[in-house]
Amino acid sequence: MLGTRLLRSARFCSVPSNPCPTADQPVANHAPTEATWETRVRAHLRKHLPARCNLGPDKTGQARLQQRFVKEDGRIKSVSVPLPYAWSHENEHDLIQRLRVIANYMAQGEELRSAATLANGASSEASYNWPAIAAAFEKHKREHGAGVSETTWRMKYAPVVWRMVDLMQGQGAPANSPNLLEAAVRQWDLGSRSRQIATQNGAAFLRYAVERQGVSARTWAPPHNLATVVGRRAPTREQFALSDGQVIRLAQALQSIGSDEANRWAFAVQLCAVYGLRPTELFHLRFKGDQLWCDYRKKSGGGTTRPRQLLAAPVLDLDGTPMVWRLEERLRGGERLPQVVDPCLAGDRMGRFLRRQVIWQQLCEEADHLGEELVPYSLRHHYSATCHRNNVPPKYIAEAMGHSLETHLRRYARFVSHGAAAAAFEAAFGGEKTEQDAQKC
Repeated sequence: MLGTRLLRSARFCSVPSNPCPTADQPVANHAPTEATWETRVRAHLRKHLPARCNLGPDKTGQARLQQRFVKEDGRIKSVSVPLPYAWSHENEHDLIQRLRVIANYMAQGEELRSAATLANGASSEASYNWPAIAAAFEKHKREHGAGVSETTWRMKYAPVVWRMVDLMQGQGAPANSPNLLEAAVRQWDLGSRSRQIATQNGAAFLRYAVERQGVSARTWAPPHNLATVVGRRAPTREQFALSDGQVIRLAQALQSIGSDEANRWAFAVQLCAVYGLRPTELFHLRFKGDQLWCDYRKKSGGGTTRPRQLLAAPVLDLDGTPMVWRLEERLRGGERLPQVVDPCLAGDRMGRFLRRQVIWQQLCEEADHLGEELVPYSLRHHYSATCHRNNVPPKYIAEAMGHSLETHLRRYARFVSHGAAAAAFEAAFGGEKTEQDAQKC
């Protein structure tokens, strides 16, 4: 890269022409002097390009264009790009024309690197090395910021990123970022959460390509409003929260099947209901002394969740007695959980098994009758509803379930008793106020 020191070197300054000839020296017809053609080139530079731009030869004699600018912290940053010409008076016309083209793109909002790429004849965006940009983006996401896990990259980012790469390398490649994003996320249902995540991750890839890899911002900067790409679908039904009786029926029905697989899933159902587990968390359980912990770390926009101690909300039978399932004892004894290839896919695996069972189909009908949807997470919703029903403060329920209070209130506000606020104020400020107290207020 052309450094500041090189910019100040003699090669970047106009040099004087040959000294005037003496009386003993004949005046010869010279080719255009270096000072003359450099002056003309730099005159075009000053006329058309932003301030703090300079042009000169690099160490190999190749023409190189540089731009310097002052960052917010006062430091000077330098960006330079090579031009496809030798630094020679023979290339004066080509250099001037190239500067004008680059200046035109910069006037449209392109940064120096992307403007130079476009000027190089990259109107066909397939000339960008999209596979290399995708590989660099993966490295960036894995090693910087919160640092996504290998599984998150493979499940959430790779499908949309590499789909975009395939589209850009195929016939009839999309001509701009909205078209590329729409084509890349078409495999997900319109308006679905999966499509929303894929669109956000695809936009992040394009933003990285523009900001870090010199891809044209004019063409490939992601749209500001991603809602048009995600689209809308009919309002989804509320997810159903199983009752104690329904959890018991489900576990007993699975055990009655008698197969090893069904018994393992019955054990999983009991654990999820009593501890409010996500299905994937079944495979992240550890004992710390006498305490059962989950060491699963969920990464999201709000950060990474921490390992947590699991706190039981017992499932009660018809007479209000807690079911004796001896879950911790069975875990210590090595009772086996369901076999899954990838713990991250445990929810999908659980759903596919349960949907084949008659008991689950019956419970689905009961949920449908209330206009709600039965899902594997209904066991976790049961835990939240049970805690709220027993007046556990939302802050502690959120901590026990492994998410933030904000997330909990957004997802589970429907379980908060409508009379809870009045009861809390009555407990804090109970008793009728005297007239004197009222005046103080």
